[in-house]
Amino acid sequence: MKSYNSNTAWKQLNELLPTDFQIQENNQPLEETWDWKGNKIHLDRYPNPNSEYRIFLHHGVGTNGRQMSMILGHKLAALGYDVVAMDNLGYGMTEVNQKDITYDNWVHCFADFVNTETKRDYKKPVLYGLSAGGMICYNAACFINEVHGIIGMCFLKNDDKTVSKETAKFGWSNWFVFPMMNFFSKIGFARLKLPMKAVSKMNALVNNKKALAIFLKDNTSAGASVQLQFLYEYVNYKLPIPVSQFDKCPIILTQPKKDRWTPLHLSKISMKGIKAPFTVKLLNGGGHYPMEETALKQLLQYAVEFIKSLK
Repeated sequence: MKSYNSNTAWKQLNELLPTDFQIQENNQPLEETWDWKGNKIHLDRYPNPNSEYRIFLHHGVGTNGRQMSMILGHKLAALGYDVVAMDNLGYGMTEVNQKDITYDNWVHCFADFVNTETKRDYKKPVLYGLSAGGMICYNAACFINEVHGIIGMCFLKNDDKTVSKETAKFGWSNWFVFPMMNFFSKIGFARLKLPMKAVSKMNALVNNKKALAIFLKDNTSAGASVQLQFLYEYVNYKLPIPVSQFDKCPIILTQPKKDRWTPLHLSKISMKGIKAPFTVKLLNGGGHYPMEETALKQLLQYAVEFIKSLK
């Protein structure tokens, strides 16, 4: 099994977090793998047999599961929650054994995992997603048998022109780039890999310059590459259930105030008219991947308040 023991990036980032949020040597998550269609999906787990809820953490396209454990997972675990963070296909320590990787694979891999875990050892499932992980949680929830709540750092409906234009690195050229992606995918280049930082605003991932340099060099997170077909599907994905019909569970948006990549108005566009209860909480001083103490304390506070409000 591939392990985060071999990855120096998360340890360097961990040292840049406020002291109270750093994962200590004696409090690292258990590392496991889960088989999904021949792929070894890496898991960071903080088990608690006495917890009523299991919190499932999902990263974005510039982060990985360990980085979710760092800013929220271990703090929730310390409060008595059962917590597990997944590395989806192509990210973190997951070992991929399939040739094609699509955004739809990500959605169904996560949904299948939540369903499998809930059936294996029942605890009420709550989903948390950072960045693209927010909409992954929403999309996956459409295929999950039981979901009690969703916490997201942003929710982006990428097939909306305003959203895609403002989040892409060269948004002005989307009218040309996206059709070309589709064309090249259809003529045999679907598996061509592109660095995610070359096509997205990865320079806005975090507001700490030293941390950003570490992220961008890390091929398990912000330095990862994705297949052309993944990228095309990611920006054209149609919601399995339109927001106007989605009522599976309450949703809370924990929006960092100083997010330079996905500001609040983009999530408002994406979730406009949602049927489910939808709450917005702002994280003071927080960047897209928040490392600021006030923002992290508020994230934990709002997440716990939300979970306690669920039935």
